[in-house]
Amino acid sequence: MTQPTEQLQNRRAHLLREAERRMLVQLHGLMRSTADEINAELEKEELCGETVTVEQLREVIQSHLFERVHKGDLQLARSLLEHYQQSLDSAPVQDEEVAPLPRDAQGS
Repeated sequence: MTQPTEQLQNRRAHLLREAERRMLVQLHGLMRSTADEINAELEKEELCGETVTVEQLREVIQSHLFERVHKGDLQLARSLLEHYQQSLDSAPVQDEEVAPLPRDAQGS
């Protein structure tokens, strides 16, 4: 690999890591403010009890993403199965040749 190409790839990887870090910081801030808003609404309506935490919101997000991923996996599997079934259905049916039985196996 040439030096300039390697430098460009390293710079790209660095920028992607930085963008990921900023996104995670922003996401944590959003979850924190959302938890605060939910807790304020619960307190306002006198539904206090257990407060909503960032950890609970993170678990909800993970569960939602997990379901979406596996729903996509299921749809892909169904699509592949349908494609396979269609290819089987459209394949020409070939009659298998039946070999004649040897004379001594015919029961005479």
